[in-house]
Amino acid sequence: MIDKKKAVVSVIIGTLCGLAAAAVVLMIFAFITVKMQTVNDAVFLPVVIAAACIGAFCGGYISARINRNAGLVTGAASAVLIFAVILCISAALGAIPQAAAALRLAAMVISGAIGGILGVNKKRKKRKFNLS
Repeated sequence: MIDKKKAVVSVIIGTLCGLAAAAVVLMIFAFITVKMQTVNDAVFLPVVIAAACIGAFCGGYISARINRNAGLVTGAASAVLIFAVILCISAALGAIPQAAAALRLAAMVISGAIGGILGVNKKRKKRKFNLS
């Protein structure tokens, strides 16, 4: 049985970690862009989608590791929350959602679900304490 409070907390923590991971990926891309000095505009959309998917994967993985069950659900929920936060920030900055938003949502939900499945199925280390 799924503990709802633990699931909600794990999804929120996973969402925050996923947003941080996406921000780090975007900062790395921005650094590379500054160093290259010339970048084609067609590169930006795939990089933004990739950063969002990496963030969704990390968020799904972390939320599933915390929750320890229902990895598919917690991973997908974390990805949807990350998408909602990114969409709200974009709208606040004046960007109009386009057809790419649906593609980003689908890719993020799949990435988050895969991260959740992998997070639940990862074996835990058995800690051996040697007192001698």
